[in-house]
Amino acid sequence: MLKAELRKAIKARLAALSAEQLSACGRAAARHLFCVPRWEEFRSVLVFFSISGEIDTLPIIETILKTGKSLFAPRVEGENLAFYRFGQNAASVSKVQRGFADGYREPAADPAFALKEEDFPALVITPGLAFDRRLNRLGRGRGYYDRFFSVLHLSGRSYTAMGLCMDCQLVDTVPVEPEDKTMDILLTENGFV
Repeated sequence: MLKAELRKAIKARLAALSAEQLSACGRAAARHLFCVPRWEEFRSVLVFFSISGEIDTLPIIETILKTGKSLFAPRVEGENLAFYRFGQNAASVSKVQRGFADGYREPAADPAFALKEEDFPALVITPGLAFDRRLNRLGRGRGYYDRFFSVLHLSGRSYTAMGLCMDCQLVDTVPVEPEDKTMDILLTENGFV
């Protein structure tokens, strides 16, 4: 199946889920978070703010905030993602501004809170429309995360790329291209793949 066809099929599957189902899956995934290999080694966690039709990341954000680890979220800057530290508590999430054309929530672009070398090693919680059991990821087609991972790789920074999705987003095969980043681990509401 071509990427465009798979995106369309998965978007239709996700559209059928209720907000409560997305939230319940987010809560279930959050319960598995501390079992991530190397959890204690991570200085920071990079997490996305979920949008409509995605597993709810608020329970994961709330879980991470309780650990004292630095928490960063992405902001689209031109063709790239930049990550900025946000919040010391869950209430700060509601204050994050809406940005980008699709209504994604983004942290403020404050250089004082930009992701720095000393924030690594990091766990990068990564969105995707579909994943397969070989840990291949199908994103939304803009390449933001693939470019970000390329920068991390070239800089030699230590990180673990963790795909986050629901079991209904697992497919037999995700078509891949050379620039597509394979995840290191995958978390669903039922645990790790």
